[in-house]
Amino acid sequence: MILAALLIAAVLPAGIVSASETAPPVAWNATFSPENNSKFDAVAPTADGGFIALGSTLTEVFGGREDLLLVKTDGQGNEVWTVRIPNMTPASVAETADGGYIAGGYNVSTDGSEQNLTYQGSSFLIRTDADGEEEWRRVLPGEKISAVRPTADGGYVVIGWLWEPPGSANDTTAVITKTDGNGTPVWNRTFPGTAANTGIVTADGGYVIGGTTSPFNNDIGDAFLIRFDADGNTLWHENYQAPVIFDIEETDEGGFVYSGNYWSGLVDAEGEEVWLRNMEGMTGYAVALRPAGGYMIAGTDLRSGEGFALGTDADGAVQWTTTFPATGVYAAESAPDGGYVLAGIRFLSPNTSAAWLAGLTEPANPAPTAAPGFGAIGAGAALLLLLAGRKRRG
Repeated sequence: MILAALLIAAVLPAGIVSASETAPPVAWNATFSPENNSKFDAVAPTADGGFIALGSTLTEVFGGREDLLLVKTDGQGNEVWTVRIPNMTPASVAETADGGYIAGGYNVSTDGSEQNLTYQGSSFLIRTDADGEEEWRRVLPGEKISAVRPTADGGYVVIGWLWEPPGSANDTTAVITKTDGNGTPVWNRTFPGTAANTGIVTADGGYVIGGTTSPFNNDIGDAFLIRFDADGNTLWHENYQAPVIFDIEETDEGGFVYSGNYWSGLVDAEGEEVWLRNMEGMTGYAVALRPAGGYMIAGTDLRSGEGFALGTDADGAVQWTTTFPATGVYAAESAPDGGYVLAGIRFLSPNTSAAWLAGLTEPANPAPTAAPGFGAIGAGAALLLLLAGRKRRG
């Protein structure tokens, strides 16, 4: 997947999107493991003010294996330690209550002709201590993991999908699994004909998962959200006009904001749509709450191949946009200082890349700019494949 992006990574100039607030400055950025062509797919804040990032690195550009890359940094992106785990693709990472980490990865294999491919694979839960030393590993046969989150009882919730056997009525079945603190399943719930890309633990101890009914074509299909109580009972299941949901966050009012391919949206606590916004060719892989209200959405523009972060007001109207040339943004989270940490890939040349982190600092009182509006970024048709083959998550 890294290689496919590198082979077409010709960075094109892009126009500047003006909006009604000054974009937050980039406080710091850092690259990791450039000697192995690397990327980050997930990042999370840690209790000490730093970050834990999960990605992968290629042992060789052509024909090499993909190894998991787990990196702990301080609050300015300076490396504290790095751990590599062989033969695995990254999915999700979080800090645990005792200062350790829970990571999710997977393997996928294909069979059949190019016109009739079937997918199979397994996923892994990996528990480490505070220094990244592996404590245990659990295998999830036949599953492709998308997210893992710690729960208040010391266990975990795992979100993803099951690969269906050839000839099945559906390609995938979304699954949410609750485990105990040792990674042993307690219960699971399945939803045939869907694929779950993301999930969170809600403030009341329940869960929300999101994804699509069309996991292999994120330009079509119905996005969905499903809400559960703490015991895994379904409270509601709603579909939306957006093609896919890649990330969700619970709002202070108890609703849920989401981002995906070309669209972002807000629903209330019962799943009823509040607003839906078109993002003009941008894929939002991550969404976060802004400290003063509104939302931050980060991802990659499919037309230019550039990474972006944008801030909206409470109604989803864009207030500022920052772009990142020669960079793809695949994950983002709120940072302890009130800003954001972005994670992804920095293209160093047509044949080399490095895993990349950046910190944005949001002003306490955002200043307006002189020219409000939402302009379009210049097209880069040769880079349309950059994200189609790179993310997510088949």
